[in-house]
Amino acid sequence: MKATLLTLLLMTNAFGTFCQSLVHKWTTDTLFLKPESAVYDEKREIIYISNVHGEFLARDGNGFISTIKPNGEIDVLKWVSGLDNPQGMGLHKGKLYVADIDRVVKIDVGKAKIEKIFKIDGAIFLNDISIDKNGDVYISDCRTNKIHRIVNDQIETWLTDPLLLIPNGLLCHDDKVFILNMKNGIVYVADKSTRKLTEFCTGIKDCDGIVSDGKDGYFVSGAWQGTIYHLDSKGAKKQVLDLEKQKIITADITYIVRKKLLIIPTLDKTVMSYQWD
Repeated sequence: MKATLLTLLLMTNAFGTFCQSLVHKWTTDTLFLKPESAVYDEKREIIYISNVHGEFLARDGNGFISTIKPNGEIDVLKWVSGLDNPQGMGLHKGKLYVADIDRVVKIDVGKAKIEKIFKIDGAIFLNDISIDKNGDVYISDCRTNKIHRIVNDQIETWLTDPLLLIPNGLLCHDDKVFILNMKNGIVYVADKSTRKLTEFCTGIKDCDGIVSDGKDGYFVSGAWQGTIYHLDSKGAKKQVLDLEKQKIITADITYIVRKKLLIIPTLDKTVMSYQWD
């Protein structure tokens, strides 16, 4: 009994809740080529992975999208090819949207074919994508410090603000949009109605991807530092993974809620997963 009580005490924090951590589950074969972003398709039980495959911003047509299974098995390495520099992705009603330099590529996942291309005038480096419940597509441009939006196939510049400094990761959640400032490590929340920015969290160097944990918290990746943070509903952060010593990059992540599985593209040759225990 004493040992059990001691274990419980060690597992809980000052607030009396269990301390959770990320436990490595699998690493894929080394077949990917700069895997940058991951998105989970719950309906098809598949994970889409964008592969840059070349120099950033190179218009070489080498980029492609892969599909892998939740157990780490590669399904189709080159599921859709012919992209230039595929980065962040978003999925809505069977359509996968991919940020590709100055355009957004819309893919019909049922047919595994490019359906439409949205050219965004003035864009330089489109980075991440998040889609709200209405199907509105939000896209960050980390070079022009703008957030664009596609509504009913119409493109608009949704947000420009002096506070945006290399905006990278995006997450639509209810009536707000989370925006990660990669330059200064600040996470902002933008109100959809007023477009006003409110500081949510600070101190996450090279912040790249953000996903909901399925409850009232979020995971955020610090790409070049190889870190993962967990944020609570108030923005309080805790580092839950550090891969810097292994020189592993943690790029644009996705989270499979019912499996409690965080998927991490490494911008190298592999994709990794960690269980949230």
